[in-house]
Amino acid sequence: MKATVLSPDRKKEHGELSGNTLLVYWYILKKGHNCGVREIQRTLGFSSSSTAHYHLEKLMSKGILVKNQYGNYRINEKVKVGRISPFIFLRGFVFPTQLIYSVLTTFMCILFLAYFWRFLTTTVFLALLPGIVASVIFWYDTVKVWLSLPSFKRGVR
Repeated sequence: MKATVLSPDRKKEHGELSGNTLLVYWYILKKGHNCGVREIQRTLGFSSSSTAHYHLEKLMSKGILVKNQYGNYRINEKVKVGRISPFIFLRGFVFPTQLIYSVLTTFMCILFLAYFWRFLTTTVFLALLPGIVASVIFWYDTVKVWLSLPSFKRGVR
């Protein structure tokens, strides 16, 4: 299932996903298959099943989730909204897009350093410096985005 690029109207409609509704969407998206109301309630620490049901129905009314004949919900349309937008979903793994840039710039700096190790002068170091700065910025951004991930281990308030 591919993530949908939203038109401005649809982006506004889905852009209001936040708080517990976004957390419920994130959990189902990360899990990758059907979820029931009780599972959502227990996993996310909601005080009642009606709270979980409210958020699931809200997502269903937006067309993001569908309910099967057994009352379980699954993703109908993947949308990238809110804190989810900078993440890539690949076969059950979730990682920030910035991780790709971080790894590539770090690898290029190491490769450059390995290749020019014998010729390391101030000029060579100055040529490497923009790559090092870019790598540090990308790693900082990756960690910052990663820490913004919703956590299912602590209770939801």
